Amino acid sequence: MVHGDVQRRDANLRLGAAVSEIEGLYTALLKTTSPGRRRRLQAELSRAAERLAGLAAATGPGRGALPAAPRRSRRARRKALAERGAAWIIARYGRNAR
Repeated sequence: MVHGDVQRRDANLRLGAAVSEIEGLYTALLKTTSPGRRRRLQAELSRAAERLAGLAAATGPGRGALPAAPRRSRRARRKALAERGAAWIIARYGRNAR
């Protein structure tokens, strides 16, 4: 296997793990009724989203704004979705949110 393939697979696994963590935290947040637990989950969700955003920004070329042309590769689509999801979570549950 080519070294670049291993690096891409590793990056995809890290992104997948970060997304799974966020999905779990978000599900727990939706099901909780305790205000204290809700605040802790929101804070943890915000930190997880920031980690995901960092991972998404660090994987491969195309850092920064999205290009005008749609990305075609599976990796690029996953990265774009991760960036968009992390931005939404940070905006919704970030430090400056309610």
